[in-house]
Amino acid sequence: MTADHFTSSVAAYARAVWTRGRRAGLLADSLDIQTHQPTFWGDESLSNLACQQNFLRTLDALNALGLADYGAQANEWIGTALDKLRDPSSDLLYWGGHTSYDLIKDAPVIGNHELKCVYPHYAYLYGVDPAATQRFVEAFWHAHIWDWSTLLFNRHGEFTQWKEAWDAPFAGGPVPIVENTALSFINTGSDLILSGGLLHVLSGDEVPLRAAGALLSRYDQIRHPDTGLAGYQFNHRDPCRVRASFKSPYAERGDLNETSVLTSGVIKTRYGRVAVTLCNLSAALGAEKSAPFRQFVQRDLRCLAQHCYDAKTHCFYPALNDGTRLLPEYANEGVGYCPPQKLQPVPADGLLFLSYARAFRLLGDEALLDTAGDLARGMGWGDVRQPIDFSNGTSPASSDAWVNRGQNDACALFGLLDLYAATGERALLQSAESLGEQLLAQYQIGDLITSGATSGESSIDTALPLALLHLAAAVRGDGVDLPAFYPNNTYFDPKIVLRKREQR
Repeated sequence: MTADHFTSSVAAYARAVWTRGRRAGLLADSLDIQTHQPTFWGDESLSNLACQQNFLRTLDALNALGLADYGAQANEWIGTALDKLRDPSSDLLYWGGHTSYDLIKDAPVIGNHELKCVYPHYAYLYGVDPAATQRFVEAFWHAHIWDWSTLLFNRHGEFTQWKEAWDAPFAGGPVPIVENTALSFINTGSDLILSGGLLHVLSGDEVPLRAAGALLSRYDQIRHPDTGLAGYQFNHRDPCRVRASFKSPYAERGDLNETSVLTSGVIKTRYGRVAVTLCNLSAALGAEKSAPFRQFVQRDLRCLAQHCYDAKTHCFYPALNDGTRLLPEYANEGVGYCPPQKLQPVPADGLLFLSYARAFRLLGDEALLDTAGDLARGMGWGDVRQPIDFSNGTSPASSDAWVNRGQNDACALFGLLDLYAATGERALLQSAESLGEQLLAQYQIGDLITSGATSGESSIDTALPLALLHLAAAVRGDGVDLPAFYPNNTYFDPKIVLRKREQR
């Protein structure tokens, strides 16, 4: 299969989405696989720009590869989106986990503002409307930060007015912070960090970069002094809802809380999605300014491999940050915040493979390459430096409910491409071509490249088209710079919308 075939397949997919999914200048989040028509949530057809960032990057990549019509379409679409989706009082956008936009009524569906591992394509948004994008990033920080001196924040923000300037300077202070309503989850924290870092890259403003570095330091400071491991957030609640989940003797351990436990979800998020995101940000910032972000990733991944990875089973095991491994039988079902399901081991998969591969590409740390190679063996690939024939199967599918179906396979393909870019070994490119062919055959239905389903609906935010364009560029070897892939979350949880409607 040639590079041109990958590109033409993705171009046909983009045309299908654009032709069938466009309404009121925006795009529907998903299409029915049989009819190619937009799907509905009740009587509403939703357009959530936060659930469409892979598609935006795909259009941008097609444009970079010489298909200029797709760039023109993306400019038109994003210009309309930044106009329609901007909340006039707060400068936030109507998007994310709890807010969307109805294409039928041409009106927002408002809950509150939440980004958790969304990682928008800020460079493109800024290129279309610099002022609106800068105002959004500033509003994002101001809507979520509760205390500028400590950077304690909550994942939810409200569509209300805010002050015109960044507030009190960062003072730091001891962590973890005990606070029972804020939730300093690193999934939202990483979105804040990325927005601040990239706003600096795009505008030259030093203030958002300083804020991004300060927020990163909060997650650095909760590391265990001996193991270097750290959890999901830098505040926790008292009484502790995590400790309430555990049986004795863990239920009595005062050091067990939301900042110190590494569940399966923490491993996938902090050490998977966030690690890749910080690698991408580091590449954008350049060597000098990226040092804290690069060092954070390197320490995280080295410590996780040392204390939580078992090469015999090719799994990462949940643990306390002191390295004590946690098993499902240590927790009670249906009690507290940490059920047995969160203590299941995380098997080798595309996401963690990509995390270690991209970090190796950025840092050149051979220890990270060794772990990436072992993860490849855990996925049944054998020696990753030998050509792999994927014609009889692909990487294991992820069972994570918050992942785009099929994203794990796209991550695996990106991981191979990262190792090829880092080493120049042709066997890795051969393996990537074989995997790309298999994935296209697996996920292509007519002109659509689906997000994993073979019937029902398919999200337009599938990561595979972008991965195939990166593969095509690598095969051509022409050095075209394509937008980086972020292992994002694509989701809309209507609970806040429904709650507000009930209160009317």
